Amino acid sequence: MTEEPFGSLAPGEVVRGREVVGQDLSGLTWEGASLVGCTFEECTFTSCNLSMAKLTDTRFVDCTFVGCKLLAVDWTATGAGSMLAQPLRFERCRLDGTTFAGLDLTGFVFRDCQLTDVDLTEADLRRADLGGSDLSGTRFSESDLREADLRGTRGLALDPRHNRLKGARIDLDATPGLLEVFGLTID
Repeated sequence: MTEEPFGSLAPGEVVRGREVVGQDLSGLTWEGASLVGCTFEECTFTSCNLSMAKLTDTRFVDCTFVGCKLLAVDWTATGAGSMLAQPLRFERCRLDGTTFAGLDLTGFVFRDCQLTDVDLTEADLRRADLGGSDLSGTRFSESDLREADLRGTRGLALDPRHNRLKGARIDLDATPGLLEVFGLTID
């Protein structure tokens, strides 16, 4: 565990092997930086910019992101098992253009987030909370959304024949995105 505070990083800067536990990280900019083999446990990120950060073999365990900008982040590069120990929580964050394809996001929270053009193909989103989020252009294919909370989402479009939805909570405003594939509209 490091006692040294974690600061902002310049684009292209590489940080290796840092372990940060229980810190409140606020206002940091890591845009375009690389984190390799780092661990963040029980940290809260507030108003940080991690856009286009490379997170190679980096673990985030039981972390919360509030009001952060995380554009075009490839979360699949974090390495197998990196995000699986504890669900992450994203509140009022911008995650446009990110990819979570094939990851286990069971119980994750994406509350009131901007998730446009996000890749969630083959992601396990069981019991995930996407409430109040904008999902415009987000790709769902062979995704597991059983018992997920999709109430209050905007721009939801997915084919119920190619995703698992049993027990998902969806409000009337989200239903047009489920019916488009069948050529149905609600007036």
